[in-house]
Amino acid sequence: MTWSTRNQQSVESYKNTSFSTLLVQQKQYIIVCNNGPLQSGSSTSREVLPTNVKPSHYSLSITPNFESFEFAGHVQISLDVKEETSTIVANANELNIKSASIVVVHVKTETTQTAKAITLDKKKETVTFEFETPLPAGAKVELTVDYTGIHNDQMAGLYRSSYTGKDDVKKHLVVTQFEATDCRRAIPCWDEPNLKATFDVKLIVDPVFCALSNMNQTEERTVQHENKSLKEITFARTPIMSTYLLAMAVGDFEYIETMAQPKLPANAKPITVRVYTLKGQSHLGKFALDVGARTLEYFSEYFDLAYPLPKMDMIAIPDFGAGAMENWGLVTYREVMLLVDENTSAPAKQGVAYVVGHELAHQWFGNLVTMDWWSELWLNEGFATFVGWLATDNIFPEWKVWTQFVTGDYSKGMGLDSMRSSHPIEVDVQSPAEINQIFDAISYSKGASVIRMLSSFLTTEIFSAGVRIYLKKFAYSNATTLDLWAALSEVSGHDVAKLMYSWTRTMGYPILSVTNEEFDESKQELTLTVRQSRFLSSGDLTPDEDASSLWTVPLTIVTHVNPHSPTRHVLTEKETKITFPYSHENNFFWKFNYRSNGFYRTNLDTKQQAHLGAALAANLSLFTTEDRIGIISDAFATAKSGNSLTAGALDISRGFVAEEDFIVLSELSANVASVSVILLNESEEVRNGIDMLKRYLFSPKAKASGFEYSKTEGHLAAMKRTLVIAAAADAKDPVVIKELIDRFHKFVGGDESALDTNLRSIAYRTACKNTDDESVFEALLNIYKTSTNVEARLTALSTLGASPNINVVNRVLNEVLMDGNLVRLQDMMYPLNSLRSSPALKEVLPIMWNFLKSNWPVLYERLKPSLGLLGASVQLCVSGQIGNAFADEVEAWSRGDELATDEEKATRVEQLKAAQRPLNQSIERVRSSTKWLERDRETIQKWIESNKTVLSNSC
Repeated sequence: MTWSTRNQQSVESYKNTSFSTLLVQQKQYIIVCNNGPLQSGSSTSREVLPTNVKPSHYSLSITPNFESFEFAGHVQISLDVKEETSTIVANANELNIKSASIVVVHVKTETTQTAKAITLDKKKETVTFEFETPLPAGAKVELTVDYTGIHNDQMAGLYRSSYTGKDDVKKHLVVTQFEATDCRRAIPCWDEPNLKATFDVKLIVDPVFCALSNMNQTEERTVQHENKSLKEITFARTPIMSTYLLAMAVGDFEYIETMAQPKLPANAKPITVRVYTLKGQSHLGKFALDVGARTLEYFSEYFDLAYPLPKMDMIAIPDFGAGAMENWGLVTYREVMLLVDENTSAPAKQGVAYVVGHELAHQWFGNLVTMDWWSELWLNEGFATFVGWLATDNIFPEWKVWTQFVTGDYSKGMGLDSMRSSHPIEVDVQSPAEINQIFDAISYSKGASVIRMLSSFLTTEIFSAGVRIYLKKFAYSNATTLDLWAALSEVSGHDVAKLMYSWTRTMGYPILSVTNEEFDESKQELTLTVRQSRFLSSGDLTPDEDASSLWTVPLTIVTHVNPHSPTRHVLTEKETKITFPYSHENNFFWKFNYRSNGFYRTNLDTKQQAHLGAALAANLSLFTTEDRIGIISDAFATAKSGNSLTAGALDISRGFVAEEDFIVLSELSANVASVSVILLNESEEVRNGIDMLKRYLFSPKAKASGFEYSKTEGHLAAMKRTLVIAAAADAKDPVVIKELIDRFHKFVGGDESALDTNLRSIAYRTACKNTDDESVFEALLNIYKTSTNVEARLTALSTLGASPNINVVNRVLNEVLMDGNLVRLQDMMYPLNSLRSSPALKEVLPIMWNFLKSNWPVLYERLKPSLGLLGASVQLCVSGQIGNAFADEVEAWSRGDELATDEEKATRVEQLKAAQRPLNQSIERVRSSTKWLERDRETIQKWIESNKTVLSNSC
C-alpha cells in the first residue's frame, strides 16, 4: 500500500515543499507500539480469533445500493473444524447479521443447523455464532450468513465515493479498502493475513454500472432484486490469498487497455492490463498503463516467476485515503497517483511511475507471499518500496531514482529512526489500531534502506537469486523474516540472520566516530579506531542506552587515493581497529559509507571535517553524488544532535556553492532550511543571516536557469529549475519574488502560458506569502473550486494558507477545513500544511495548536477511521514550535489535565491512542529543536556575523 500521508520526515521540512513532492512523500501511518525488540511469545496477546476452525473458501454475493448506501451480502464459508466446538467466532464490524446456518458435511450425509444465538462485539469487532449441537473435530462445514452493511464515507470497508458528473449532478461509486483490518466491514470473515482462502465473488448491480473484482469476469446474467432488474456479474475464483487483498469496485467507469508480454520465465503468459477511470478521463491513464505493462514484464523476469492472474486492472478513485492499494489484480489509486496529462509536473509524473511500480511489486511481495503477521509488515512494504524503485529505474534510468532514494526514503527512515519514539522494523502489534499505525517510515523507508544495504553487501546478483528462492518456496503462503534470511543465506554463504538481526529487531541505528588515527608512513597505511553508538537526534544518549546498542555494520571507506573503490569491513564490536591503504597528499581525506549504502551516520571532528571540506572545495567530482549528499546530511544531523557544531555544517554548505546536481542541491536546501526552523523566535537579523546563505547558494542558479520550461529538456533539469527558484524565493530574493508574482497575476488573469505546471506551486505560495490582503487566497480558492484537473486543484489547495494575513489563516481553518463539503476528507492535510508556509509562522503555530484543541472531538470523529490522517493532523498542529514549556503543555493536554472528570480524561487518553506515536514524535521534535537552539544559538550568530560580508556581496 502506498500512503498519501506518507513520509514522517520532520513535518517542519514540509513547509517549503511543493504539492507534488508532498503527495509522493506522504505515504504512511504512524503507530504506538513497543519500543523494544520483538519478544518471543508476545503473539499470545494479539487480538486474534480462536483457532477451533479455519477457513478455506468464501463464496460471496454482494448487492450494493446507491440510494440507501446499504449493501446486502450473502456468504458461504468453507471451514475446517480443528477442535470440537459449538461456537464459531469471526470478524465483523458495522454489519447487521440477519441469519446464519451451518451445514456439517459427513461422508454420506449432511446435517444443517441454524445458529441459536448471534452476538456482535463492537469493541472486539467480532461476531459469535452459537449452535445447539457441537461441531466435531475434523469435520468440514459450510457456514452461510446473510447480512447487510453500510457504504460509509470514511474510506474504509466497502465504502462510497462521490464525484460530480459532466451534467453537474452528484454521483457515487463504491469501492473497497480492506487493508489492514477492514474486510470485516464487508464480510464476516477471518481477517488475519495468515488465514488465507480462495474467493468466489458475485456482484449484483444496476445494469448501467461496471463491476470489477480481483479476477476476470466469467458470466453475466439478469436477475430480479426487490422488483428491479439487475445484472449479476460472476468472477473467476481467486488464488488462495489474505482477506485484506479482496477487492470490488462498482461505478460508471471506462477503460483503456494494453497487453503485457513478459518474455521470462518460460511459462509466463500475456497479461491484460487496463486502467479504469470515471467517464471521460481514460485518456489520462495512458502513462500509467504503459508503466504498468512494462513493470509487470520487468518483475516477471526479475523474480523469475510469472504473474499468476490473467489480468491487471488499475482504477482511479476520487475519494481514497491511501495513495494506492495493491489488491491482487485490481489495484486502487487516488486519481492524482494514476492520471497524467501533458501538463503534469515532473515530480507528479515521477510519483505516478513509482507508485505503480510499488503496487505491482506487491503482486509478488505481499500478495503471492504474505507476511505471517502484521509485525512483519516490512516484508511487504520495505520490499515493495525497494523493488518499486528498481522497476522505476529500469524504465526511466535517466531519472537517477537510486540517487534520489538517498534524499528520499533513506533520509526519511533515518529521520524517524533517530528518535526515541521510533520502533523496530519488526515490532509486535496486537490490535487493529496498532496495526494500522505501523504503515510508517520505518516499515517502508528504513525497511527499503536496510534491504538496499544488504543487497550492496551481498551483491545485487546474489541478492536477487535469494529473493527468487524465497518467493518460489513460499508462493501462495505466508513467511517470516527468518524465512527470507534463510533463502539469502542459502545463496550467499553468509549468516544473513546474524548479520541483519540488529537492523530489524532493534530500533535506531549507529553513528560511527573515529577516536584515534595512526598513519604508518612506511606502509602507506592508516589505522582508525572506530567506535559505534546509537544515534539520537536529541543527542542525550544515556550510558545504559549506549551499552545496550550494538549493530553489525557493513562499513565501506573511500579515500583520495581511490575515491571510487571502497575498502570493505564488518564492524561487530563497540570499538574496532581498521587499516587501509592511505597517503598524505594534497587534499587527503577518508570518508565512510560509500554511496550512502549503509544505514548509519559518520561523526567527524573539526580536523576531519576540515580535510573533507578542503577536498570538496578542490574537486567536487572526487565524490559520488550519493557521497556528497551523505556529507551534507551527516553534517547537519550531527549538528542537530550536538555531536558537532552547526557552524561546521554551515561551513560545509558554503562549500557547495559550485554544486550543480539537482539531487545534491535538494539535500542542501532541505538541511539549510532546517536551521531556519529552530530560529522561529530569534531576531530578524539572525533569521535573515540564514536567508543570506540560501540566497548565496541558490539565487545565482535561479537567475541563470530562467523561468521558462521546455518540453525537450530533461526530467531532472525541470526539477532542478523548480528547486532553485523555490529556494531563492523562500530565501526572500526580491528579483525572483517579483518575477513569480508577476507571472502569477498574468496566470490568474487568463494567460496560462505565464506559469508552467512545474512552477505553479512556487508561484502560488510566493504570491500568497507576499500579499497582505485576501486577494491571492480568493484566487487560489477559486482555482480549487473550478479546475477540473486534480493536480491543479490540489496545488492550489496546498498553497492557499501561506499568507501573513491572520484572517486568511482563520478562514483556512474554519471555512476550508471544517466545511465538510468543500474539501475531501483525503485532502485535509494540504490546506492544513499550507499554513506552515506563512511568513507569520510565529503567530500561526499557536493558532493551529488552539484549533486542534478546540476541535479535537470533531476531528477525532471525522478522521479516526483513517488513522493516518488523524496522526498527521496532530503532527502538523504541534510540530514546529520551540520551547520546553510548549512541550509540557502538549503533554498535559494529552493527559486531559484541563478536563474536569476522570471519565473525560480517560476518553482523551483513549482517543489519542490512535495518534499517540505522531504526538510523541512531535513533542520529541519540539524538545530536540529546543536543545539544538539553546546549545548552538551563539555559534550560529557568530557564524552569521563572520560570514556576513561574503554572503551579502555574493547575493
